[in-house]
Amino acid sequence: GKEWAGVWTRDISYSIILSMAILQPKVAMISLKKKVKNGRIIQDTGTGGAYPISTDREIWAVAAWEVYKVTGDKDWLQYAHEVIKNSIDDDLQNIYDPETGMVKGESSFLDWREETYPVWMQPADIYESECLGTNAVHFQANMALAQISAVLGLKEDEKKYDSVAAKIKSGVNQYLWQEAKGYFGQYLYGRYFKILSPKSEALGEALSVLFNLADSSRQQTVIANTPVTPFGISCIYPQIPGIPPYHNDAVWPFVESYWALASAKAGNEEAVVRAISAVYRPAALFLTNKENFVASNGDYAGTQINSSNMLWSLSGSISLVYRVLFGIQFNADNISFAPFVPKVFDGKRTLENFKYRNCVLK
Repeated sequence: GKEWAGVWTRDISYSIILSMAILQPKVAMISLKKKVKNGRIIQDTGTGGAYPISTDREIWAVAAWEVYKVTGDKDWLQYAHEVIKNSIDDDLQNIYDPETGMVKGESSFLDWREETYPVWMQPADIYESECLGTNAVHFQANMALAQISAVLGLKEDEKKYDSVAAKIKSGVNQYLWQEAKGYFGQYLYGRYFKILSPKSEALGEALSVLFNLADSSRQQTVIANTPVTPFGISCIYPQIPGIPPYHNDAVWPFVESYWALASAKAGNEEAVVRAISAVYRPAALFLTNKENFVASNGDYAGTQINSSNMLWSLSGSISLVYRVLFGIQFNADNISFAPFVPKVFDGKRTLENFKYRNCVLK
């Protein structure tokens, strides 16, 4: 973004998954390598100084796997395997709850404590929380490592991390699902006797659908029932009174893009149209891709920090074309197309000179 000179683990990873692996795979590799130290993924800043209170660094693994699926680069895959394995093995010692099978730590990207947690919570309380978005990230990271291991012929690793992912999936569906509401709760909290926050958490809800953390019937229910404000899906719902807009009372276009992708996957045309509109409206009004805006009025003025030309907002907008309208899906050894075109966007579109591995698709 215009205001940011550095690279964050979560920002670059979410951007790569959305569209930068497609458009700039070499730059994506360089950026991901910048977020590795001592053979392990660097955790972005968060509550309490970062790891192990803030624990969403494993989104790097999902981005690294996406880069391989686009490029087929085996050297990259070997490198990524070592980094991801080192990082997850550390996590297994530090942040996994043996009772629930889930991971502990701050909600992914929602790293301003007072914006999404009650003011009484201390860093120790946030470490003990077990969040939807962060668990979706760790589920998919373990799935990615299992799939990477399969490509590399490492059967024991494939089995080990597939099993870890299965435990996370079971825990999320057992402990975070709200049958009456039809979507997942925000997080478990409490140091000794955990209870569920009933709020929705937009990125986590979207990732639960995209990553198949929720089964097919729950995917449709999540998209149909998660609350959406007039200007887009807010990071959390309902909002926290008295807290200024940033993650609270805010819509982030990159999250909205993930919501659009999830809505298309669930086959919800109304939700897709609403999400695409929520991305294009502020881009057209502000003539740039802002990082966030106020959920209650749709303006970027009033948010605590913002930037123009924001990479993950731009990446999200591009993903609406590649991954929704053209329905491009990259797999371990092939590419597939499943376009989702709402009736209001009907019309002829062509994709030419599309680079995929060692070929150009006409």
